[in-house]
Parts: sequence; structure tokens; C-alpha cells
Amino acid sequence: MKTKGSMTCAMSLLLLVIISLLAACIQSSRVSCARAQAANAMGAAMYSLFAQYDRDLLEDYHLFFLDSGYGDSRPNLAQVIAQTETFALPILSSGLTNCELDTCGITGFRLASDGKGEAVKAQILRYMKDNLGTKGIQLIKDRFNQNVEAMEEQEEIQEGGLEEAPIEEEVPMEDISPSNNPLEIIENIRSHGFLGLVLPDGGTVSEKSVEAESLLSFRELEQGMGALPLSQGKSAVTDKLLIQEYILDSLSFYTQESHPGPLEYQVEYVLGGKDTDRENLQYVVNRLLLIREASNIAFLYTDPQKRAELQACASALSLLLLIPEGMTLVQGVLAAGWAYIESICDVKTLLSGGKVPLTKDNGSWKTHLNHLSTEDASSASAGLDYRDYLFLLLSFSSEDRLTFRCMDMMEQNIRAKEGRANFSFDACLDAVSMNFLISGPEGQQWQGERFYTYDM
Repeated sequence: MKTKGSMTCAMSLLLLVIISLLAACIQSSRVSCARAQAANAMGAAMYSLFAQYDRDLLEDYHLFFLDSGYGDSRPNLAQVIAQTETFALPILSSGLTNCELDTCGITGFRLASDGKGEAVKAQILRYMKDNLGTKGIQLIKDRFNQNVEAMEEQEEIQEGGLEEAPIEEEVPMEDISPSNNPLEIIENIRSHGFLGLVLPDGGTVSEKSVEAESLLSFRELEQGMGALPLSQGKSAVTDKLLIQEYILDSLSFYTQESHPGPLEYQVEYVLGGKDTDRENLQYVVNRLLLIREASNIAFLYTDPQKRAELQACASALSLLLLIPEGMTLVQGVLAAGWAYIESICDVKTLLSGGKVPLTKDNGSWKTHLNHLSTEDASSASAGLDYRDYLFLLLSFSSEDRLTFRCMDMMEQNIRAKEGRANFSFDACLDAVSMNFLISGPEGQQWQGERFYTYDM
């Protein structure tokens, strides 16, 4: 027996509603999936773009920047946009959503050179803090403060002057004669220039140079666009010290050739800002002589034995020159000259890789007043080496100057690599804000903006 079935109109209408509702849900899901896919494409495109960070900058200097020049010395924003679109398209075209990228444009970007290298400075500080830790930073701070206090104390002693002794109370120093006149020896040494005297035995000076116009600090720079946020914390007292330490770790100097480039004395360039190695070394040596003279004069003024030698020699010279009433003047000139000769020996020791204590004692004093010579460059068992003195000299410059001149040398060093002749910091991106216009599967249009930066 066969059973006949039938469907009422009401059931048919209900089924039609259910099918329509199901179709609407499917379509809504498709649109929602397309929206999610569009958002994912924008984020992935920006992430993929910044994954092309400059490998040389990262490996040599621990910095993350995107070289937007792509082989040129100027930012190629059209190429940046093209790269972003290339990374977004595979994600948009996958699946059943059929999304399309209509337009993509840059609404803002920040270059490494903007704001006197503020992005570079922020990355340097982050790297140094992560690398050194709290204890390492505190150690650098304590050591620096100790050295600064010693230098300030020596300057006060120098400003206080030297107590003079009546000539009739002094026994003239032996061995002082017309052929062994310390004042003439000092004058003769001064007249020969200091650079040749402080070089180690057999040492030479690099004659390398760069064109000043090619340096970041001297040329007209490209500029970023828009006010993009930079997550800088509160400025700390140790920030500048960390930049100083980074410079010494990242660049070459006279006693340490670690990063080959157009200039050999790169830290000396940061200090001197000249376009030749010779001029930069001269600048640094002159500053070192000033520091050492202040320290050596302070020791001469306070050590009883050295004061007695000064007075005895001044007495002998005043009698030799037949100006007994001029002992006071002779003693002052003699002290300055003796400190200068000792300073030359100190700097020679530093350039030879030795150590010189910031505050002298009888054990670390090298020269003898009755036989002045710049030949003694023996190293003390304790004290500061050339790197430590460079650290002190760097402290006299501003953070901005240190950062920008350091960027000069990093840029030049990378340009010296094969295929990188056009590398420029003012073509390196640190942050970009981009606007996307995307069409959905049913003709919808979605606009989105994404911001990406290495400053995380």
C-alpha cells in the first residue's frame, strides 16, 4: 500500500525563509571573513615590509632600520608602497572572499636622521640597557662620577696656585747648568709640536680622510612626514653615559681597530669632527694633554718632595740666569713646563696601550727635573687606559652631537661594504603609517590605517 505525502503552503514558505536566512548567514559570514582577511592582509603586509630590515646595521650596530633607498641614497616611497602591496595581495586573493586592494598610500613616516637621530638614540639606549643590566649601568655611573670628582679636585688645586719659598731658604739643585737648563729644554720640546712626541716608538698616523660633504652632519638631509609617536621614557642621568659606552663599543679608535672604514680613528672623529684622521687625533691628543697637565700640576703643588725639587731647581736657575729676585716667576714657569713634559709621557703611554692613573703619586711619576726627557712611556700597574680617557672626553659633548657624529661613522663604514656605496641614514625608515582601501566580495569598501615601528 502506497502512502502519498504533501507539503502545505505554510511549510513551503517556512522552508523558503529558512533557506534565505541560511544564505544570508553564509553571505554575512563571507563578508565578515573578508573583513578579517583584509585586516590580516594590512597587518601582515606592514610586518613583512619591516622584516626587510638592514642586516648590516643589525649585525654591526644592533639597530633595526628599513633601508627605503633600495640601492639609492634617497627614500624611494613608491617602492615602499609597491613592496607593501606585493605582501598584501597573496593574502587578499586567497580563499573565497575575492578581496581586492584598490589603493595603498603613506600618511606618515620617520627617518633615522629626523630630530637629530632621535630614533637611533632610542634604539641605542634600549640595546645598552638590555645588554648591560642595572648593575652594569650603575658600575659605569659610579666609575664616571669618581673620575669627575677627582678632576674637579685637581682643577681647584691648580686654581689655588703654588706657594713660593724665599730663595735664601733653598739649596740650589745640582746638575743645573747652561747645557742642562730645564727651561730651555721645555721650550725646545714645545717648539717641535706635540703629536710626534706622543706617538709610540715606531708608531704612525693614518692619513685617511673623507669628503665632509658626504657626511650626514654636513649635507642637506631628507625629512620624514607627520608626527609619529616615539615611545621614549623619561630621560635618565645615565642615558648620555650609555651613548658614550655604545660609541666606544661600536667604533674604532687609535688603540683598537674594530670597524674598518674610510677613517681609522672613528671615536676621535666623534670628538673632533674633522674630515681627516690626523686632525682628529691631534684634537684628542691636545685635549688629553690638557687633562693630564691639570692632574700633574695638582700633584706638583701638593706633593712635598716635588715642591722641594721645584724650589731647588728654581733657585739654581735664578742664580744661573742672574735674576735671584725672579725665583717666584721661574718656579711657576718651571712647574707648568714640568707638568707638560710629564703629560707628553702620559699620552705616549696611553697611545702605546698602557695605563695612566688620573691622580698621580710618586710611584707613577715618570720624569726627573734635573734630566727632562719625553722618552719614558712606562705604564702604571693601575689607572685608566686610552679608552677610559676617551670616555671622559665624550662626556663633554651633548647627546645630540654624540649621536649624530656616531651616525656619520656608522654610515661611512656601511658604505665601505661591497654594494652599499649609496647607503644613507636619511633613507632609513624607523616608522611608517599607511592607509589601505580594500574592496570586499560584494563591492563593499573598507578603509584602514596601520602604523608600524621598530620602536617597540
